Parts: sequence; C-alpha cells; structure tokens
Amino acid sequence: MARRSPSSLIRTDLRCLNRDLSPNITAVTVDDDIFRWEATLIGPVNTLYEGGVFKLRLTFPPDYPRSPPKVVFITRICHPNVADRGGIHLKVLRTDCWSPMSIVKLFKELVENLIEPEVNDEGQTIEYLANLYKSDRRRFETMAREMTNQCAGRGN
Repeated sequence: MARRSPSSLIRTDLRCLNRDLSPNITAVTVDDDIFRWEATLIGPVNTLYEGGVFKLRLTFPPDYPRSPPKVVFITRICHPNVADRGGIHLKVLRTDCWSPMSIVKLFKELVENLIEPEVNDEGQTIEYLANLYKSDRRRFETMAREMTNQCAGRGN
C-alpha cells in the first residue's frame, strides 16, 4: 500500500473535522494553502469558556504526520496551558512526545484540556495561571470567564 502524501492526509483531516467532529469546531485553509488553517472553536457548554468564539491557527510541517502541527490561539484565552501570545503548552503538541493522530482526535484532546487543564507539569504551564488555578480556583474561574467575555464574545 502506498504512503499518502502529507497534503492528502491533511485534506482528509480537514474534511473529517468539518463533517463529523462537532458543531464546536470548524476549520478552513488560509489562502488555499492546505498546510495552513484557521479554526474556530466554540467554548464547550458548562465550562469557563462557554459561548466564547476562539480562533486558532494551525501550521502543518512538511513531514506531517510524523511531526505535530503548530497550534496557536489567535483569540486571547485565560488558561494555564496557553501563553499570552497563544502558544499551547501541552505534551501532545511537543515534537518529542508527538504520536501521529488525526486532527479530529487532536482537537478532542485540546477541548478536554480546556475543561481540565494540565497544571502539574511545569513544562506545560504558564506558572502564574497554574498556581492561581491550584490555589484560588474561584479567582481563576472569574478571570477566565471575564477574558472569554471580553476577547471571545460573539461580538468580537
């Protein structure tokens, strides 16, 4: 069986993502470049991010799926695993930890992480937010909801 090209795999992932993941996530190519996507994630119901509309940028490397895509939040979000500039700090996206998976599965993992952040691995966290999440959850939740309303509200 012939190996499929990265662009063929990415096209298949794009079709699958838009067809059957959920109404919470959609993606389009940027400038018809299959290696660059802009995705829209609707904050999951019953979470701090409920109702938020978050834009993400995905950039696929030429050797995808052997290497992970780079995934960055364009919309600001208050989350212990997301840096101020949108970089996502999770093992699943690190080259040394990457295990090839479909983009549908990757987004499912990202959504799960929105709901339950990884706060105990210093290499994956924004320290001040992880500490606040662990020590004063109520204050963290207030900050996250406020930022979601300000930066990811449907009017933005």
